[in-house]
Amino acid sequence: MVLYLFIEAFWLILPAYAANSMAPLFRGTHPIDGGRKFRGNPLLGPGKTWEGFFFGCIIATFIGFLEMAVMTNIPFSLSPVPLLIVAMSPLLGFLLGFGAMFGDLVGSFIKRRIGIERGRPVPLLDQVDFLLGAFMFAMILAPIKWQWIIIMLILTPIFHLIANSVGYVLKLSKTWY
Repeated sequence: MVLYLFIEAFWLILPAYAANSMAPLFRGTHPIDGGRKFRGNPLLGPGKTWEGFFFGCIIATFIGFLEMAVMTNIPFSLSPVPLLIVAMSPLLGFLLGFGAMFGDLVGSFIKRRIGIERGRPVPLLDQVDFLLGAFMFAMILAPIKWQWIIIMLILTPIFHLIANSVGYVLKLSKTWY
């Protein structure tokens, strides 16, 4: 049963995953916080740029479009149990991407408030901030099962660690975490 819930959840959250993983590749020069500080620390930090935010939203919208285009060709009906596959659209993809980018900004804000420098890890916060933001904004258009949230909160840190470890081995990342 958990496998089927995972399939439903992964289908829905894929645009947010794409936004969160691809946005850092589009390094920008326009920090969202404009260099402002709050109580002596950066509001968000120079790594959170308008270019990355918009690129994440564009990528998520594109993934939403692709999912919409291929949805009728995936044999979800062959599942031995009925699946609740959310009808993806570019708008839902955008909301997932916007939510992921928003959640990531909230995570950065929290990290700056507790004095953690840019690039330093905060286990769990770094992996789930985008996820919670994505689910929050997706609720505007789509029904969300609480089981999807739980499954993705458990699996996303594992996926994150695996992806970062592979990136480190391939010398695409400076850290394995």
